[in-house]
Amino acid sequence: MDAIQELKILFAKRSGADIAIEINGFTGFRTTLLEELTDTEAKQLLEIHQPQKTVKQLQQEVREASEEILKKGWKSKVLVVAEATGIKDKDGFVRFNKWMLKSSIYKKHLNAYSLEELKELHKQLQGVKANNSKSAKKPLTKSWWREGLQNKNLN
Repeated sequence: MDAIQELKILFAKRSGADIAIEINGFTGFRTTLLEELTDTEAKQLLEIHQPQKTVKQLQQEVREASEEILKKGWKSKVLVVAEATGIKDKDGFVRFNKWMLKSSIYKKHLNAYSLEELKELHKQLQGVKANNSKSAKKPLTKSWWREGLQNKNLN
């Protein structure tokens, strides 16, 4: 059976105004008639009213989406610390990518890290940051020069 026909059966007990308002909002104010819906719009609207997914599938999708959001947050934290330590340049990722493949804890690029691995990478970078700040107290070290350039007064 066609998706539009199924929608007509589904909306049979509803008033025409309610149907028109829902279709108008769903299509972005393009139309108010069921017959003017495209096939993809009709299938999407039918999926909203008669979901085919089980509760477990929906819960799995929510878990995956929340994990992806958490991973983005941890990636952002990693990049901020990498910029602060000088591993990542502000204008590019070349140096950072080389460091990730050579010196990071799991020796793979940032997008390949899982959530737990990102936490460990962040911990590693915090250690690098602490070592650099400790090393910056000793004169004529690389960290000392970098800190001096950052703190240089240009007046």
